[in-house]
Amino acid sequence: MTTQYDVLLTALNELIEINYSRIDGYRKAADDIDGGDLQGIFRGMVNESEHFTDQLSEHVEKFGGDPTSGSTFSGKIHQVWLDFKAAVSSNNRETILSSCEFGDQTAIKAYDTALALDKVQASPDFMSLLHAQRSSIQESLSVIQSLKNSEHDAKSEQDALSIQSKH
Repeated sequence: MTTQYDVLLTALNELIEINYSRIDGYRKAADDIDGGDLQGIFRGMVNESEHFTDQLSEHVEKFGGDPTSGSTFSGKIHQVWLDFKAAVSSNNRETILSSCEFGDQTAIKAYDTALALDKVQASPDFMSLLHAQRSSIQESLSVIQSLKNSEHDAKSEQDALSIQSKH
């Protein structure tokens, strides 16, 4: 029989896996991009998820479980997406940012699922931890989206100037 603790441990391990996938994805993105500005941002996001996995692993152990040590199926999809995008258009900032955006959106959905669990909602400390981590990932997603939009706007501006100079 599955208990609420089993459900909670499963959810926590899924969040750990998502964060491992996020670590893998942002490391890959940092390696695939030439721009030093993005490398620093991506490495910060790697550090963020490493911290999250440590915190979540402590809670899994507190509840008598064994923390997972790998990526999720969703995370593997994220990794495949990054690999595919990198292969198709190596070192394309906008493409890499789109891949990172997809990964962070996946992570936020996983946090939303965990936050909806009764056992999580019954623990204010736990709710606070997961909300803080989710908020941090949401902030990272906002940075990625802002960078992506500015990249798109700059390209559109260059295209418009190019067209205008031909006339």
